[in-house]
Amino acid sequence: MIRFCIPYMTLTGWLLTVAVVVGETVPGLIVPLHEVKVGTPVEGLVKEVLVQEGETVEAGTALVRLVDDLEQLDVERAEKVLEKAKFDHEAAQKLLKENISTREEALRKSIEHDLARIQRDAAAARLKHKTLRAPIQGIVVSRDKEPGEAVLLHETLVQIVHIRQVQAQFYLEPGQMLNLKVGGKLSVRVPSLPDLLPIMGEIVFMDPRMDAESGLYRVKLRLDNPDLRLKAGMRAEVEFAKP
Repeated sequence: MIRFCIPYMTLTGWLLTVAVVVGETVPGLIVPLHEVKVGTPVEGLVKEVLVQEGETVEAGTALVRLVDDLEQLDVERAEKVLEKAKFDHEAAQKLLKENISTREEALRKSIEHDLARIQRDAAAARLKHKTLRAPIQGIVVSRDKEPGEAVLLHETLVQIVHIRQVQAQFYLEPGQMLNLKVGGKLSVRVPSLPDLLPIMGEIVFMDPRMDAESGLYRVKLRLDNPDLRLKAGMRAEVEFAKP
């Protein structure tokens, strides 16, 4: 029989190595990359809410329509005024070339055409303000108004969070900050998802200010989340080797 013996010092060294590898675990929190409260630049009444809570929307998706009947009529009227002004302008230019009309008359018709175009654009902008659109891609987490309800200026109607990428926020000791830099990588684990392999997160923010009460620095890592498994509020962990 062949037996193997492990020298005492070798075993001790191996245990010390394991202790270093295990290191210190620092807890943190998953937070949304972006969280937006969508408000309205105008007052009015809600005509339609076009999304539900939990629905995924893309940037530009229509969220809420306010009552806009008068604004639509204003746009139609402005289009007709612009159409006539354009006809008069072109006719005046033609008469000027044939020396039938004066330069002053042609200039007046040109100015009237420009003013009609500006009024049409202003009416279209007022109509556009009656439809609220998503400024970012994300998930609707709150719809704060229903059809028929009044809306005040700048009042929040819908809240959206973007979680295809998320951030993991940690508070680190000064010694743990020494070898870190923006753009660097750290391995992040999520205890509530034990089957999820550690994720490499990119350091996107290192607060230069120490928290006076705790003596810690705030650090944020950006994590890709294509399958949306990471949720805001989940606990996260990073590990540092013990000195």
